[in-house]
Amino acid sequence: MGKQSRRKRERDGGLKAAHGYFRRVGLPTRLDGAAYRRLAVADPASFRRLSDAEDERLALAEQPGADPGAVHAAARAQYELLYRDLDTALADYAFRSVAIANLWLRWWSEHHPPATRLLDVGCGPGVLTCAYALALPDAEVVGVDVVPEAVACAEELARRVGAGNASFAVADYTAPPAAPPGGEFDQLVAVTALGDGGVYPQHRPDDADPFSSVAGIDGPGQKFAAPALTALAQRLSRGGRCLVFDRTPYAAQAVWLGAALLHAGIDLDLVLAGVEPIVEAGENTTFTRFAGIRTDTAATSTADLARWVKAVKPPAYGKAWHDELRFERLKAAGAELVWGAEINYAPYSPMVERREIWARDSEAHGWVTTSQGLRELTRGASVEAVVAEYNAYVKKWAASGLRVRRYRG
Repeated sequence: MGKQSRRKRERDGGLKAAHGYFRRVGLPTRLDGAAYRRLAVADPASFRRLSDAEDERLALAEQPGADPGAVHAAARAQYELLYRDLDTALADYAFRSVAIANLWLRWWSEHHPPATRLLDVGCGPGVLTCAYALALPDAEVVGVDVVPEAVACAEELARRVGAGNASFAVADYTAPPAAPPGGEFDQLVAVTALGDGGVYPQHRPDDADPFSSVAGIDGPGQKFAAPALTALAQRLSRGGRCLVFDRTPYAAQAVWLGAALLHAGIDLDLVLAGVEPIVEAGENTTFTRFAGIRTDTAATSTADLARWVKAVKPPAYGKAWHDELRFERLKAAGAELVWGAEINYAPYSPMVERREIWARDSEAHGWVTTSQGLRELTRGASVEAVVAEYNAYVKKWAASGLRVRRYRG
């Protein structure tokens, strides 16, 4: 059998394992909100409170400089309502999280290392914890969550599916004890737990230069460290494996998360790293996977991490990010700025827009950026044609009373 056939068999094995497990739990393998909607109709007041708590958490998490403790408290308030019973928790899981869990469990089934003691961080209702326990029947599997109601749901789920080697504890994983009471673990798994716990920022990056996000990754992003993650990593034995899968809609968030793992003593294996675009609330959200080993002598640097993120192909991290990378490569190849203007949209909007024309040999490129995150690189027929187009554009806004500053051409 050839290599391609063996790889297909391995992928099919992971898919079969994941799908079989979800059938056992009574969950779909794709997002399905039917059960959630039935419960919401039966008890609208409770589900309205749950929706309000979720909105409050998301609004807080997306604020620049949000206090991790406040984000964590808001998440806890939301999950106390969500985990009132296992059926409600599983209905929400089918509505929101099952696609994430399905992708992750397929990968884990194919790639996870052996383990004698596995720690599942932020276990929620225990869906993945029980999967690990059933797949590793000779291992001790421990799920921890800060919400007591979640732990109660997880314990009930373990009884339902017969995961006798799974146990659960109420614990704040963002501030674990220096010496874990149960000893060390040789595998630590965190799926959507670190972002929800405020371990790394969830808001759009605000760099010193609002017109550049690449600069933030090459500089400050690589220095990001999270004390909570450093403490959490200490629950791993030397040589223990750390596996993380979390939301990183912006490339800077992937660097923050990866850098925090490196600074925590986790040597990342970037061959096993990867990204998955997943539809959440009707929008594509990029999830990044990191795998590594706890060690005192890391072979991977934060610069390696930044290079890996820059090499991830579209559509991951969005068109704006990849257009900016293309623009950086264009400048590095010797392109020159031949025309530039800045438009301030005050008082109608706080946005500032820059339009530039860059030329390399006989090629003309238009580069449009805004302080609110737009990045767009286009190729024009000629420098003259793009200059005529951009001149007409800025003249229109200048005539309407907006402030326009030309800085080239």
